[in-house]
Amino acid sequence: MAAERTYVDFVPSHDLLEDNHKHTLVVNLTGFKKEHLRLQIDKSGRLRVSGERPLEGGQWRRFRKEFQVPEGCDAGGIRARFDKDGVLHVTMPRLTPLDLEDDPKAAADAEAAQHAAAAAEEKKRHEAVEEDARKRHAGREDGHARDQGEGARQAASAGRQAYGFARDRSRSGMVRALLLAVAVALVGVAGLYARYRWMDQSAETAPAGGAIVGLSDY
Repeated sequence: MAAERTYVDFVPSHDLLEDNHKHTLVVNLTGFKKEHLRLQIDKSGRLRVSGERPLEGGQWRRFRKEFQVPEGCDAGGIRARFDKDGVLHVTMPRLTPLDLEDDPKAAADAEAAQHAAAAAEEKKRHEAVEEDARKRHAGREDGHARDQGEGARQAASAGRQAYGFARDRSRSGMVRALLLAVAVALVGVAGLYARYRWMDQSAETAPAGGAIVGLSDY
């Protein structure tokens, strides 16, 4: 006589994912095999997923879970796939794929991407404006420095010209002073010569006796 089965019931963890083309029911069934599972859909659009597998000591582990098929899905196109990690994927395709305008999440993601792109473009433009302002400021500083250098060179040139003019005037003054000194000296020499000639003529005047009288110093 076969031993009576005893069951251990549990509720598997699950999640419902969706995109523009389908809904996907994901059920975690670790330890189960494909032959342990059963999927049914009734006329009211309810999806029933159930399964049981043996445990030690004549016990069986089992579950039963019903899901409402989302509106707009193609019940005839529902497919199930059980992977080696013990995860059941039930795909429920949409009758009409959604556009971005009909999908709030997709529309929000697209809008966020547009805002991010606009912010990046604005940041790039702002950086370009700042770089252009820095270049113009640097150019003005260079021009000011060149103007100051040119002014300094002009001032130095004017100083050198003034110094040359003063030096030329100093030389002209020295020449005139030298010429004046030479002229004075010549005048003095001429006066002495005339005086000497005058005195010499007086000395040559002889007395009537014909003796020559010598001159002496007092």
